[in-house]
Amino acid sequence: MNTKTNVFERLIFLISILLVTASIKAQNNNDLIGKWETTYDDEGEKSYVTYEFKNVSGNLKCYTLYLKNDKGEGVKYNALAMDKITLNNGKGIAKYKYNEGNKNYVFDTKLHLKNQSTLYVSYSFWGYSNTEIWKRVK
Repeated sequence: MNTKTNVFERLIFLISILLVTASIKAQNNNDLIGKWETTYDDEGEKSYVTYEFKNVSGNLKCYTLYLKNDKGEGVKYNALAMDKITLNNGKGIAKYKYNEGNKNYVFDTKLHLKNQSTLYVSYSFWGYSNTEIWKRVK
């Protein structure tokens, strides 16, 4: 009986450690907080956009901070890029906000936090689909 009890206790202990480790590594909204950058290629011309996820009154929001071109010329830009963000276990959703020509567009976005430095942002609108790769700014 003593041997069976020891084996059972060890098994319970190992399962507990695995559950604690999994919950610690589970990715949630707080793992997005910080600055991120992505590159856009429009007919051979590259542009770079810096975004920042931050907690605003208890809600995670993402803002466009800075736009620059290949030559390093840039401009500060402060606009809401995403809201209604949820991320659980590295997968999430958000509402992406886009403005062009005084028109505001909102479309559903899927998020995949591959690791602490790489975020995939996928969306589809007007028949156009894209997945952007965002890198954490150090």
